[in-house]
Amino acid sequence: MNESVLKYLRELSAEAKARTTSCFSAEVEEFSFLTAKMIETLQCYHSQNPVHDERDPKQIAFGLMTKGANTLMAGFELALTGYKWEPPILFRSALEGFATAWDIVHNKTRFASWKAGKKFDSTNSISNLKKAIEPVGKMYGFLSNMNVHTSPLNSSPAMLVSDLGAKFQFFGLIPAGKENVRKGEIYFALLSAYVYLQLTEIVFHNYSVELETVEKIHGTDSVKTKISARHQRFVDAATQHFKSILEDSAS
Repeated sequence: MNESVLKYLRELSAEAKARTTSCFSAEVEEFSFLTAKMIETLQCYHSQNPVHDERDPKQIAFGLMTKGANTLMAGFELALTGYKWEPPILFRSALEGFATAWDIVHNKTRFASWKAGKKFDSTNSISNLKKAIEPVGKMYGFLSNMNVHTSPLNSSPAMLVSDLGAKFQFFGLIPAGKENVRKGEIYFALLSAYVYLQLTEIVFHNYSVELETVEKIHGTDSVKTKISARHQRFVDAATQHFKSILEDSAS
């Protein structure tokens, strides 16, 4: 067994990730584009504000969102490697970070609580954010109830269907030709990346080279959300995929 684990770590993991990356080539490109825009905006802010100032909520938001971008990427890499339950756990952690960043920038009382060192509950930031961006509530609820909080819904280990019947999936290894079983995790990574970029652009829109998910409202320092035709097709594909899963489970 020790040799099998070593072989997975040294060979099979990279090979499986390469196959899944190739299978979802368009989705990987879209995820890369969204993540690059996120990092570009954050780095632009940092280059103009290199001295850290704890009194400025945007300085804290920059750190939280930079950490969140790395967490998002870690989850996506796990999804590409073939893991099922683990990527959404990281997507949820990243969502709390981005929500907190948005919250302390837009709510003075929340930033005061953050600075005072009082008990700061990031779930309260989720509650505040979902009032402004409604889908966040459903996304957070799904990530929490289906993937983080242990329950009958998520207590089964990942399984793969083969010619010999269902078998346990150990680590992220998916057999050749079965890469499509992680379509849901890949799509959820795309949806997450879009929301996190949107939050980044809402907070740091003045530092974005070219806004992707929001547009400025003329004559104000406010923005409104938008979605490109390029990204909409991924949203439509993800919606159809998740809808088919719900229909299959109900039948």
